[in-house]
Amino acid sequence: MSGHSLSEPQITLEVLVRLDGDYAATAVLLALLWRAADRAPVRISSRALAEYTLLGHQVVQRALLRLERHGLIRSRKVRCATGAYIVDMAALRHLLSGPLPECDFLPGFTPIPALAQLQPVESPADDLTDAT
Repeated sequence: MSGHSLSEPQITLEVLVRLDGDYAATAVLLALLWRAADRAPVRISSRALAEYTLLGHQVVQRALLRLERHGLIRSRKVRCATGAYIVDMAALRHLLSGPLPECDFLPGFTPIPALAQLQPVESPADDLTDAT
C-alpha cells in the first residue's frame, strides 16, 4: 500500500489484485470486516456469508479456506454449522504493503475505453438551467 491514504474502494481493489483476482475471497474478507471481525471473532455460518456476498455456499467455504491459508483470517468451529472468524489486520497490512504484481491489466486501475462509453451523456436539450 502506498504511503498516502487510500479510499475504501482503492483498498478493496488492491486486496482483489493482491489476492490474484480472487473475487470470492475478497468479498468474504470484506463481509467479515463489515461485521467488525477486525476487533473480535464474528460468529457466522458460511451460508449466512453466502447470502451477504451473493456467492454460492461452497464458493464461500473454499474462499474461507484460501483466506486462512493466506493467514488473513483465523477460524474456529463454534457449532456444527457456525464458525467464529477473526481478520488478522497485521497480515492484511502486510499483504497491502508489497508492490502490486506486474501485469498489463489491473482491474479497476487500467482504463477501459469501452467502459467510458457507458457514461451517461447529457444532451444540450436536456439542460434547462439557462431557459428563460
